Amino acid sequence: MTTISSGGYNIATMIQQATSTTTSTSLPGISGLLQGAVGTSGGIMGALSGTSTTTNSVNVLSALPGGGGASGSSIQSILNQQKVTAQTNSIYANVAAHVTALQNGQIQPTNDWEKVTDYAAQTGQPVVITLNSKGQVQALPQSQADLSKYNIDQQQEIQKSISDVSTMAQKIQANAKNTTWLNDLAGAANDLSLIHSDALQAQSSWEQQGSLLMTEHQPFKISLDSTGNLQVTEQATDPMTDLSPNQQKLLRAAVQTIPKMIRSDTPTTSWQIDAQSYDKSGTPYYLDIDPVTNQISAKANSAANITPTFMKTPPYPDIGDKTPLLKQAATFIQKKQAFFLDIDTTGKVVAKALTATNLQKYNTTTDSTSSNTQMTPGSYLSIYA
Repeated sequence: MTTISSGGYNIATMIQQATSTTTSTSLPGISGLLQGAVGTSGGIMGALSGTSTTTNSVNVLSALPGGGGASGSSIQSILNQQKVTAQTNSIYANVAAHVTALQNGQIQPTNDWEKVTDYAAQTGQPVVITLNSKGQVQALPQSQADLSKYNIDQQQEIQKSISDVSTMAQKIQANAKNTTWLNDLAGAANDLSLIHSDALQAQSSWEQQGSLLMTEHQPFKISLDSTGNLQVTEQATDPMTDLSPNQQKLLRAAVQTIPKMIRSDTPTTSWQIDAQSYDKSGTPYYLDIDPVTNQISAKANSAANITPTFMKTPPYPDIGDKTPLLKQAATFIQKKQAFFLDIDTTGKVVAKALTATNLQKYNTTTDSTSSNTQMTPGSYLSIYA
């Protein structure tokens, strides 16, 4: 079979000769081309797959414009690039799935990029995920990331937005922490009641201490320490520094009567009757003194009684989500969902979730314009390895 020379041939000439009814062995007909296309030793499919071993078959690729010379991209190189793109997109899809699993608590972060992404989500920082020249996944807070894919004005807008988001994130986290403390105080007494009735086992030191004091019929107060952890204060040993000396004396005397009164079942005052009722029902309680009348009372360790006034309102009623961007970011931050900032088609800064599509789009420009290293189809590191 005679190969088609590169000189003087174009697509029209090739098609004309391919459809000719001539029986000459110098040029193949349609059946010959189809036969080569499905064969294993050459033909169109062999040339496309790069596995052709026949040297005297028709080189169809060389007849296509820009397909045979050293200049220009060959179809093979295009197919290789498509394979790289497909593998890249597959990795981003796996990354997005991991990010979702991290957010839902289905997995714990183990790889470095997972730890960075999870920390960013927990602290409300935008984070970018890319692939390095070896195809390995890497994550970086966007405040430290390369923004060269954007023009100067866009870079400045993103940097300002990152700062605004950071300020808002701190307010959201302060409010969330306050809510956590409120919930801890609200549920503490119930936990101790369940422990006292043997429905639960004491785990923390404050639970063990509170359970022991309930068994000994001692009043105590539940509160938060300086770091926000629950604590139990036994009133029999409480210095009561917030009270006057006379009030301290009166309250201590009242506290000391409780254990004996309960054991002997001899309440004589209204506050002793209330204290005995709380004790019998397994409700943690404490004694209080009115700052004006000095009247003693027994009170349950309920959220209404033990929550400090300053904690009853969030520290930041206004978190500053005054723009569409900040509202978007606030939603992600409140859900502890990883996100990044990008420029939309209108030129505005927007917040985006780390979905497969968003990751692919974000990195498309970076891969084609800022990377000087050509990734090969076999150079990727599996994130499930």
